[in-house]
This record gives sequence, structure tokens and C-alpha cells, in this order.
Amino acid sequence: MRDDARPTLDLVGVDGCKGGWYAVMQDARTGAISARICASFADVLSWAMAPAIVAVDMPIGLSSSGYRACDAEARKRLKWPRSASVFQTPVRQALNAQSYRHACDLNREATGKGISRQAFNILPKIADVDQALRASARDASRVFEVHPELAFMQLQAEQGGEEGGLIEGKTTADGHARRKALLDPVFGTALQAALDERVSRHVQKDDVLDAFAVLWSARRIAKGSAITLPDEEPRDSAGLPMVIRY
Repeated sequence: MRDDARPTLDLVGVDGCKGGWYAVMQDARTGAISARICASFADVLSWAMAPAIVAVDMPIGLSSSGYRACDAEARKRLKWPRSASVFQTPVRQALNAQSYRHACDLNREATGKGISRQAFNILPKIADVDQALRASARDASRVFEVHPELAFMQLQAEQGGEEGGLIEGKTTADGHARRKALLDPVFGTALQAALDERVSRHVQKDDVLDAFAVLWSARRIAKGSAITLPDEEPRDSAGLPMVIRY
């Protein structure tokens, strides 16, 4: 990983994938980057043992009202069309719903609104992270929520591009090429190696790019240079932060 200073802690970027969780780790001692698929978020934390910093593309703090200032601020900064990648975060009561209709009913009882299909599809992963962090205060203190599209936005600005989210969707050929081009100066051959080695039935190409974007944000978190949305750190009823960093 190309940087002016090697981190003093192991850093991990994590993205949900078909196979579970796709995680990339930068070793603090050697600088080497390795990747693996973990079946559960608890497995991620067992691999990336404390005090490693873990950044993940998944909502952490869950508002009882359904509103999170970090989501609203992220949409504002990304602008259309990339603002659509930040969906309404469900309430904790909806995490164990067995059907989309049930999830909408539970969320509507708490907030007056249902949830999107996209949000319903990742409810098990939101619950997986929530359970792991509520079980361990130490892990909760070292795991941070990141949105990869905010990371790509910041990379674009730092490399002389326009401010605001990327225009191209991440699943398109142009979107993949654009995001890879932004990450290449940071990660060099490690990124291409991860793309070449991925098992397609478990990990999509955009999962790999998202995990590396989240790893880039983990580096900024470790340095204390990450942007925090919002500036303060609101907490949910379980004491978990409702904050996005990038």
C-alpha cells in the first residue's frame, strides 16, 4: 500500500458479499495486504483481532425513529444520482423480520415508514454486525461505519476531480473502471491481485473495490484524518454510534 507512513495497527476494510463478508487487511508490520471471506462478522473480528481497526460498509447505530443525521448528510454530499446509494436505515425492531412485509410493518410501527427492498435484503448482515458489537464494548470501540461511495468521492476530489459522488454506477463497466482507477494509485498491484483471486460465486468485482475503498477510509480513521458525519457522535439506544466516517 503506497503511503507516506505505515500504520501502527492492522487495518481492515469489510464489505458484505454473497459468501458472507469480504475483508481485506493491511498488516501493520509488513504493509502486506491479504483478503479472505468470513462467514460471520464475529469471524471477521476473530481474524482481525484487537486492537486492529475494522471499517465496514454496513449501518451500525440504529435510530429508534428511523432517522440518522449521518445518512442525510451523506446523501447531501454525494448528490444525485449517487445519493440513492444511501438507503433509509431500518430500526432495530425490524432486524429479525422473516418477510419483507413483516419488516415494513415493524419499521412502520416505529417510524411511520416502511423500508426498501435493498434494506430488507441486508437485514441479516445489519443484525450480524449489531449482535457482534453489542456483545463486546472493546470491539464496538474499534469498528467504524464507512460508506464506500463517500470514499470514492473523496478520492476523486483529492486526485483533482469534481466534488460530489461518482456519476457512473458501480456495477457498470465504466463505473468499475472509474473506481479502480481511483484506487490504483493507492494500492497498486494489491488491488489487481485481489480482483484476480476472487471467487466469483462468492464475491463480486464491486465487493472487492468497495472493501478496498473502506480500507482506505480505515487508514484515515487510524490517522485521525477521516471526515465524520455528523460532527458530533449521536448514539442509539444500545450506545452504538450513528456515524459514518470516510
